[in-house]
Amino acid sequence: MTLKTKLPSFVAVPSEIIDEHLGKASGLYIKVILYILRTNKIDPPVIAAVLSVPVSDVEEAIRYWTSSGILPAEEVERQLEAGKKQQAQTVQLPRGSSDSPETVETSHFKVSADREEVRFLLTTAEQILGRPLSSTEQKGFVFFLEEYDLPADVIVMAVEFCCMHDRGNYRYISKLLAGWHEQGINTHPLAEEYIRTQTERLSHEAEVMETFGIKNRGLTTANRKYIMQWYQDYGFNIEIIRMAYERAVDQIGQASFPYIGKILQNWHKMGFKTPEDILRGDVKKNNSGNNGGKSSSGTGSPSYDVEAFARQGFDLPDID
Repeated sequence: MTLKTKLPSFVAVPSEIIDEHLGKASGLYIKVILYILRTNKIDPPVIAAVLSVPVSDVEEAIRYWTSSGILPAEEVERQLEAGKKQQAQTVQLPRGSSDSPETVETSHFKVSADREEVRFLLTTAEQILGRPLSSTEQKGFVFFLEEYDLPADVIVMAVEFCCMHDRGNYRYISKLLAGWHEQGINTHPLAEEYIRTQTERLSHEAEVMETFGIKNRGLTTANRKYIMQWYQDYGFNIEIIRMAYERAVDQIGQASFPYIGKILQNWHKMGFKTPEDILRGDVKKNNSGNNGGKSSSGTGSPSYDVEAFARQGFDLPDID
């Protein structure tokens, strides 16, 4: 019996992407354009979900490819508008005789805006956003309150969190609330824990970006995984990460996340917890006669095998 092997399908990629953009476009930009070419669809929320990145990052990538002429501007605008209308239909509810907040309609029933919880939600959201809510926003917040069964205080916490990070538009807030519903984040303590961990994650990412001098692009999903591992799994702080960064730059001339990750992984395996531990490790290697490299601290050999990294290909440019 002969086994049939399924042949791979192929995607035609414009030569211009490889010739002019492969070297300067970020890894995320390349992923976004490949997904669009494969599906022939421009839907930022869907692409963001597939790539596990914020919608804003996908929208930025789409703007890049549009401005470069790879994506036709008219078709991009048409698909984006169609996506907005479709999303509005899934969250918005049928209009009543009035757009005033006196009566907010849902798909199954009407809720009086005089109800205390609804009044608290809408009033507080307006205060946080610093502007009146549109009819769509009013209906949308009540939708999450009534049909997703998210308490008013949890919805308010989501609005506050988004505004703290300059994402105070309803589209982003509604995406976060939908995610909370799916994850079962429906109480004040659960929402508080989510906000705490996300705030901590964003703080760590900001520290690394500043240390690595990353200014003109965001972090890729792979970058974020490395950072989470360095802080959460290894328990390192930015001082130790900075030491690994400096040594990577000394050895290969760039801030390669995989290279830095190998350095930190090795330090973790050796039980190093402080900068002093790392320096003592350098001295110990020096005294043992290992002259395989020079650390940025000037103490002699680094506490990792540079030649082994080179054999694994970590001296190659990191396109992320």
